[in-house]
Amino acid sequence: MSSSTDEMDIDEYIDSLLIPIEEIELATNNLTDENLLTRGTSFDVYKGQLLQSEDLIKIVARKCREFSIILNEIILLKDLKHKNIVSIYKLAGTEDEVIIINKYEANESLDKHLSSPTLTWMRRLLICVGVAHALSYLHYEAKENHYVIHGNIRSSKILLDHNWEPKLHGFKFAVIAIKHHLHLTNKYNGSLHYMDPAYEDARGFNHKSDIFSFGVLLFEVLFGREASIPNDDNWYFA
Repeated sequence: MSSSTDEMDIDEYIDSLLIPIEEIELATNNLTDENLLTRGTSFDVYKGQLLQSEDLIKIVARKCREFSIILNEIILLKDLKHKNIVSIYKLAGTEDEVIIINKYEANESLDKHLSSPTLTWMRRLLICVGVAHALSYLHYEAKENHYVIHGNIRSSKILLDHNWEPKLHGFKFAVIAIKHHLHLTNKYNGSLHYMDPAYEDARGFNHKSDIFSFGVLLFEVLFGREASIPNDDNWYFA
């Protein structure tokens, strides 16, 4: 159980990031569709610019039924400091939504560029190296005696800045696990066609599961297409 000091630290951290919802509304023209980037089942993503910032921002508005998951992500990202991992810029909220604000990455996500000639071989190589550095940090440096397991490595979770530098995001289902132990779970929250097949036998995963997913990602970057294709209601490896 966390001590009151730890809880206070988290509260202070969140308070330091909070901005009025009015600033978000102004930055995105009241969260209208003209600023909408993505609409999901439990979140919307907008692009905007805060008044006192020169940088464009990405605003992820999530419904509060996910509050415990969102809080887990905020707490985890608080301690992760790496150039290839996203960080939280600001936070805001309403009665219905928690709003996470990140820096907007000009080239959006890797999955949108897999088949593009703009993604040269050198860029592809450097993107893969950057993601590998992020995973090495999560698994061996971020937490003493623990792995930080991302649990959902895939091309849509790799953001690309204006220099094509990769930024790993999507820590919604990330876990902190004791080294050399499986994290046991009855539910796999990642994308099934990136899933480590060892999970089916052990009903658990560890840092090697991230490495398996990274291998699928390497396949996609090398061949310039997603590793699986839809067929009726199922997915098959391409």
